[in-house]
Amino acid sequence: MTAQNQTPMMEQYNEIKQQYKDAILFFRLGDFYEMFNEDALEASKVLEITLTSRNKNADNPTPMCGVPHHSANQYLKKLVSAGYKVAICEQLEDPKLTKGMVKRGVTRVVTPGTIVEDGAISQKENNFLAAIKVMNQAFYFTYIDISTGEIYLTETNTWEQLISEIQTIKPSELVLEKTFNPVKINEITSILNITISEHDDDQDSEYQWELNDPSAGEKEVLNLIFGYINFVQNQRLDYFKPVERYVIQDFLQMNYFAKNQLELTKSLRTQRKQGSLLWFIDKTKTAMGGRLLHQWIDKPLFDKHQLLERHDKVEQLMSHYFERMELMPRLRDVYDLERLIAKLSMNTANARDVDQLRFSLQQLPAINHLIQLINQESMTQNKLVFDELNEFDELLQIIDSVLVEDPPISITEGKLIKDHYNDQLDKYRDALQNGEQWLAELQQTERERTGLKTLKVGFNKVFGYYIELSRLQAQDLNDTRYHRKQTLTNSERYFTDELKEIETTILNAQEKSKQLEYELFANLRNEILKYISELQSLAKKIAELDVLCSFANISEAEGYVRAEITDNPYDYYLEESRHPVVEFLIGAASFVPNNLKITNTENILLLTGPNMSGKSTYMRQIAFAVILNQIGCFVPARVARLPLVDKIFTRIGSSDDISQGQSTFMVEMMETNFALRQATSRSLLLFDELGRGTATYDGIALAQGILYYIANVVKATTIFSTHYHELTSLQDSITGLKNIHVGSEEQNDELVFLHQIFDGPADKSYGIHVARLAGLPESLIQQSQTILTEMETNSKRLFNKDHLSEQISLFNENTIDIVQEKNSEIINQIKAVDIDQLTPVEALILLSQIKKDLK
Repeated sequence: MTAQNQTPMMEQYNEIKQQYKDAILFFRLGDFYEMFNEDALEASKVLEITLTSRNKNADNPTPMCGVPHHSANQYLKKLVSAGYKVAICEQLEDPKLTKGMVKRGVTRVVTPGTIVEDGAISQKENNFLAAIKVMNQAFYFTYIDISTGEIYLTETNTWEQLISEIQTIKPSELVLEKTFNPVKINEITSILNITISEHDDDQDSEYQWELNDPSAGEKEVLNLIFGYINFVQNQRLDYFKPVERYVIQDFLQMNYFAKNQLELTKSLRTQRKQGSLLWFIDKTKTAMGGRLLHQWIDKPLFDKHQLLERHDKVEQLMSHYFERMELMPRLRDVYDLERLIAKLSMNTANARDVDQLRFSLQQLPAINHLIQLINQESMTQNKLVFDELNEFDELLQIIDSVLVEDPPISITEGKLIKDHYNDQLDKYRDALQNGEQWLAELQQTERERTGLKTLKVGFNKVFGYYIELSRLQAQDLNDTRYHRKQTLTNSERYFTDELKEIETTILNAQEKSKQLEYELFANLRNEILKYISELQSLAKKIAELDVLCSFANISEAEGYVRAEITDNPYDYYLEESRHPVVEFLIGAASFVPNNLKITNTENILLLTGPNMSGKSTYMRQIAFAVILNQIGCFVPARVARLPLVDKIFTRIGSSDDISQGQSTFMVEMMETNFALRQATSRSLLLFDELGRGTATYDGIALAQGILYYIANVVKATTIFSTHYHELTSLQDSITGLKNIHVGSEEQNDELVFLHQIFDGPADKSYGIHVARLAGLPESLIQQSQTILTEMETNSKRLFNKDHLSEQISLFNENTIDIVQEKNSEIINQIKAVDIDQLTPVEALILLSQIKKDLK
């Protein structure tokens, strides 16, 4: 359609669409949101709805599709989940009161990071919108949950740490300046499924956040994100909490690889919550508690004082079983206050939401009573006490005086406000009540006048009030008072002057009462907003109490113990440690617990044993014990003593990074490099089968070099799992290294895993036995055994002549082998040399002589 032939409505649509080219425009027409042109083509495919067109008879009909206004949320969620932005264009005037074109405008833009609609975001997970600002060689990073009002802010000087933080937070949308480095943008999008939004805002945001002494970089990044929010939301933001600034080093740090391989929040196999540590320990009763627990797992504490406070509270809750059992159902009855507050502030809360707030506040006296019972004993023993909750008696009274019990969802159809709250509303209701009585009396009177006992007075939203007769009765009707209103298949509908007068009275009262009820409800919402900060404080306390109760429940049910926190970074002691998830899945009777002991003189454990024997499980359960301890939970063991760990690095399992063109081995080496460069003496390294992605001798050399580097440079507590049995001899040459192995037995040529950790090295890897367990053909197994025996014989000839540590630390293995075969006398000469007594010149002379002799 040419611009000259456009209808006024399409002109209005195109003008608005020009302002939001990067979004699908939901254009309100009556009870539908309509989409046109390219928007319609895209949306119809994603939403799987019918594509039609305007002006079907034109040469170029306009593609269009639409979704009902009342069910738009489900379509919004689908589009946003697919990565689209949606601009909501509403009718800004009442069509009934407007002549000509109704004024329309975009009220907000829904994006992955700003969607707040019910059902569109997970209850127990945050939905973060994030922003990055680069300034003075520092990266400023902030992220906000629009649905809860949480704002977090940090900074770092390294790109790697920023990437790790982004991966931890997993924002659904990231706001960047248009000048942001495109190479770095590609790096972000290659590792994260995330929507990138560009925005430049040189002006200060209209919203003034709360933050003490912000730096220039902090101001800039907050301006950037709030400028974007102002642009897309176009709504009040005064429900946002003060900015929570944090330092990354104040928490136990784990990069994305560690969290992924440890399966903290999702299973490696299914990429879902089920099967993860979070899935198992999440016994929270509220959505707020669930989100807080997720945050705690993402950022365990590295502060002993705060940690001891959490442990004390968990211990108190465990010692008050009956109070805790009463507390849990009370917590379950508290709705999601954080998101209720956001909906109230954005004027999207309905009467049911306010009723949920009322119901939640009604639980507070009982919760406080239980807290008081717990605190009474605590105070007599000089223990930490729980904060009591503000009970909001005044707010509860306000809501109770206005809102009916069990109100409807709609706030425009009336029946929200209690009788006797507003005099004018009572008058309208009286008129409506009398009108109903008048209608009943009119129906009875007309039946008597006409003699038609089935005559009925009814109501239709389109046609109003009517008197209905059957077709047969209508044929015999001879009453000039009756005027035909509507003809149906089996009946006729009429009206009389008397009915018309009653209708006018009722409908006026009905319309005015609905409007008044809406205004009174809006006033109630505004009154609740006066309590925003206090309600947010309440939500935080409820969430924390919920998580601590969850810790107490899981600790008691599973027999977890409180770990003693030691200041010695090399003091780990776990007796009968278990993997919480595996134990639950296979049953406590089938799971074999194990011990761990790390000391100042034995801080590197070299773990050997067959595949499938439980080495990875053992390593993960050690990490879980550390993490559970540092989020404030008790740990799965009979006795536990642990230090505070600053960082955990893992390499468990293998993976390619196809998007970056990197093989399994390259990814392994990059992750290892990152760990070795970032780890400290307070860190925990968990390395599983490093070096297996290359040739055997390369792998052995690399594994040994890594172990030497950890022992001499990094000095971190390490569990190093390997199948390279040649490395077990390093116990004699690497200070702090101790051999341990997973036990197994051969019974009638069958391998039986004991899943028990013992001191010393395993005698062999049992790879062929595992292959037999997997069901490989027996002839293949026998041939493999023959080949293995031959290879082991050759390998022993090489490694027995000289210690592997000496070969790798001095020369290439192949060179040594050649020298041994050609001239054993030269080798003996080299062994006899006292290197410490050689000057550099003498060493060069000796090397030159050896070179001549070899020729």
